Amino acid sequence: MKVLKGIFLVLLILTVLVFGILVWQQLGGERNPLTALFPTPSPAPPSLEAAAPSVSMSGEKNQRLLELAYADCWRCEALGEAVSDGEEARLPVRVTLLNADALAGSGAREAMLEKLRARVDAAERRSEIFEEDGAYRQEILRDCFDALLRERLAEKENYLSSWTPELRYRYDGESWKLENPEELYPFRPEAETLYTSAVRDQPPLPLRYTLPEDALWGHVPKEENFVETEDPYEIAALLEKPEARALIGEETLVWNPELPFVPGTLIRCYLDESILCILWQEPENNCMGTFAETFVSDGSQLRRKISSDEPWSFWFERTSDFARDTNAVLAVGGDFYFHDRSCGVAVYQREIIRFRPDNADTCFITADGDMLFLYRGDGISQAETEQFIRDNDVVFSLAFGPVLVDEGVNVTPDFYPWGEIDMFYARSALGLLGRHHYLTMNINCDTTRRELDHLPNLQDAGYAMARRGCWKAYTLDGGQTASTAFHYTLINPVQFGEEKAISDIIYFASAAPEE
Repeated sequence: MKVLKGIFLVLLILTVLVFGILVWQQLGGERNPLTALFPTPSPAPPSLEAAAPSVSMSGEKNQRLLELAYADCWRCEALGEAVSDGEEARLPVRVTLLNADALAGSGAREAMLEKLRARVDAAERRSEIFEEDGAYRQEILRDCFDALLRERLAEKENYLSSWTPELRYRYDGESWKLENPEELYPFRPEAETLYTSAVRDQPPLPLRYTLPEDALWGHVPKEENFVETEDPYEIAALLEKPEARALIGEETLVWNPELPFVPGTLIRCYLDESILCILWQEPENNCMGTFAETFVSDGSQLRRKISSDEPWSFWFERTSDFARDTNAVLAVGGDFYFHDRSCGVAVYQREIIRFRPDNADTCFITADGDMLFLYRGDGISQAETEQFIRDNDVVFSLAFGPVLVDEGVNVTPDFYPWGEIDMFYARSALGLLGRHHYLTMNINCDTTRRELDHLPNLQDAGYAMARRGCWKAYTLDGGQTASTAFHYTLINPVQFGEEKAISDIIYFASAAPEE
């Protein structure tokens, strides 16, 4: 019996040893069987396929790009050995992955706006960019987002995130199963989520139309876009159109349907994608006030036309004829630079053609449509003025004056050597209300209306421009030169009863593409 017991004990020990050797071999002879799950570093192990991200594919290019980049960037490495009790195990790891939140954040909205701005500036028609309600076309947003995504994925290392979770495993009798796979893939590359976070609520950009600097006239305005009416609410409805709202932006209108319009006069308006102009007449201190409020898409649409298109020509024209020659939506008499008055600094096509800064205020018009003032007697040299013209991209100047409003303050002087400012003559002015937002004014007498048969002095003109909210305003030549043409037609009653032939006009032109 003792021998049989010994043999049985030996067999039992051998059986346990053989079984242990088989198990050890089955597990690869490793001290810790979990180590085989994590070659360091490695792509996602096959045993973790259940944790792989699922990206819905709907044909969008950016979804495929994200899926490939997401898989390419995923790395997982063990930071130590697994601690196991035979059925459960824990393993510290470092995971590196493309962070979708970072990809769609950190300046993505601003970058999208830059791409949209480039598309908007390159467009020739609103319909290329915007829906009828003024919203962006979805394909435009998608194209810009796709370009942005490609740029960012080319620098994936800038959008990687790393963290060190502890993975939990359970042995089910056949293999180790990961119990917390969400620790490996917290940043899901859902294309639609990225798209909405980078694009949502992008503010519409105004479509910018420009005219070539060397163009001698504007684009032909469309006849069907001119409106004449006695009903101010017809104009108010027109101002709600998307192209009008795009031009107006956040600016405050001077015009409104409750103004005291002169009875029997028409309210006139022109609107296309590049320009909005509203013209009306209202009493101004017992005079006939003719006002035009204009928004343009670009500073190139505020232009000057001089007779024969070269300085010192002897050929003069009436404002309405100038307007037709230039396709002007709105034109007003200029500074009559050719007159014997040798005053101010006259600039034409960026070149000084007369330099008398000591005796008149000068208004410089920049390429962006800003109005910059040089006050008489400032003591500036011609070389300094030429540098000023270059530094500020001045295209032309107006040399009559004086300045009426500067930075919102009425600065109309009590004395000025030109224009008989204390006497009663028709007055004309150009005002700046905001960027690409202007007000022109003529104040004349209407001898057919007893209540409007007076003429103003310059103080009246300065007050009229200031109280309508001008940030800047400058005096143009008055008297018989004070004229306004809209749709190639003289609108205001002119002093002495006849439209005068003059040397130059200031005008606003359409830049919308012609058919």
